[in-house]
Amino acid sequence: MHKLFLATALLVLLPLSAVMAQKPETKSTPVSVNSTNGKLICELAPGNTSIEFIGIHVGDKPKPRLGGFKKFKGQVEIADGKPVAFKVDMEITSIWTEFDNLTKHLMNADFFEANKFPKSKFESNSIKISKDGKCTIHGKLTLHGVEGDFEFPAKYQSTDQGFLLTSEFKLDRTKFGMTKMTEGIEAAVSVSMSIGKPTRGVKSKAGNGSDASEKKSSLNDLKVEGEKVTISLPAMT
Repeated sequence: MHKLFLATALLVLLPLSAVMAQKPETKSTPVSVNSTNGKLICELAPGNTSIEFIGIHVGDKPKPRLGGFKKFKGQVEIADGKPVAFKVDMEITSIWTEFDNLTKHLMNADFFEANKFPKSKFESNSIKISKDGKCTIHGKLTLHGVEGDFEFPAKYQSTDQGFLLTSEFKLDRTKFGMTKMTEGIEAAVSVSMSIGKPTRGVKSKAGNGSDASEKKSSLNDLKVEGEKVTISLPAMT
């Protein structure tokens, strides 16, 4: 009886978002690697890759808002089982969020100005490989009409079945000309990418048969601790 009371009390005290984040993580499915012009290339598309972001409000109530991109294409070049080059082109006009009004707001002049800057791209100029399947990808990011140096960490895995990669990092939108609404929305945006997990709402083409059409369930993947927002990335198994 005492143990039951203690367990119930802990559930009451835990934030709802933290409890919801305890659900099992989605397993990724390796994306095929094919030989193209003498190079081993992993082709990225919404059917096998997801690119998502989280914006939070300034103050004691962060109210995380999840979004992502429905349309993009990219490549990872593989050599000796390691990534040696990476590039991705995204269509800003394909942004989705959980709220239609928010999606429209992100498209306008306060944020992405999608009509004026409909494309974004990143292309690596070097990839530093470290131990335990980790790397740092350096390159040029073009966003909101501004090109700048950018780097992000990633964890990768190469198998006979294909290639996997996950990454989670912060992007300061003000460095790319998105300087409005900083009094209400944090400048730093959390970004996650998963090669091996399809975009929400797109049927998998990586072989895992999943259909992430329910965007409303996305908040189950979030955990908020004060001002820190974390994302439950898929297990690389």
